[in-house]
Amino acid sequence: MRTEAFKATRLKLGMTQAEFGEFLGVSESTVAAIENNRRRISDVVRGKLAERISVNDELISFFDAYEKIAKNYPS
Repeated sequence: MRTEAFKATRLKLGMTQAEFGEFLGVSESTVAAIENNRRRISDVVRGKLAERISVNDELISFFDAYEKIAKNYPS
């Protein structure tokens, strides 16, 4: 999972970094560090995310749209 997909997942769920950290059982600073490319996404965090969300066509479509927008409007 890339950083962009990690952040897109949080945004799709409508969570703040603090809420997403609590959801995953990690700190808000860990979420922020991952989203700002200061920390890689560990296998443990990937596993927690996989346990808590279901990847379906809607989520995949959201990722695709998010990536297209991000390419056209980089931050």
